[in-house]
Amino acid sequence: MSDLVRRLSTPNEIRAFMEQPSLLLGENQRDYEILRQMVIDDIQPRTNIEWLWTLDLIELSWEVLRYRRLKQKVLETSRAATIESILWDLDGAALPTGTLAALRLQNRRSATEWRDDPKAAAEIEECLARHGWDAAAINALVFVQARDAFSMLDNLMSSTQSRRIALLREMGARREFSKRAQNATKAAIGKKQSQNRDGRVDCCDPPCLTS
Repeated sequence: MSDLVRRLSTPNEIRAFMEQPSLLLGENQRDYEILRQMVIDDIQPRTNIEWLWTLDLIELSWEVLRYRRLKQKVLETSRAATIESILWDLDGAALPTGTLAALRLQNRRSATEWRDDPKAAAEIEECLARHGWDAAAINALVFVQARDAFSMLDNLMSSTQSRRIALLREMGARREFSKRAQNATKAAIGKKQSQNRDGRVDCCDPPCLTS
């Protein structure tokens, strides 16, 4: 267990559930642990059930961040694919059939260079601009190609956000109920103690003397 996890003031019964987070390939465990500590510090769980809910809240928060990162990756991938598609439309229309495979390979290589090499990207974008493909037009086509993946990720993110909000409301309602119950109990005990004190005073009062 890392130093960050060791310093968490978690009940022993809960620690077993914190050992192995559900991370995908490429996700950083240190980032996950930092997020986990932030949520625990903010929620300050008091009971075992609140600790379990807090762990659920951590997982939901991590999922939201995951979907945001995936959207960015989808955007990057779709943009490279869009550049390749535009280059194909510009270069492949008038070429003989026998050269199309080689051209497709070259366009794919150019799209990779556009993604990885700033100098090559500037040259390719200048070429595209001469044919009417400015940044706005390219971005529009990128979002068209990525719309299905974006829609799926947006739905997942919305569902996760709703679950997170519902969990926070449940935790807040439970704490409010517990607070009211404690206040009612204290008030009842205080009233009983006051009555007992009044009763003892009455018993100790000297009897009235009559002439």
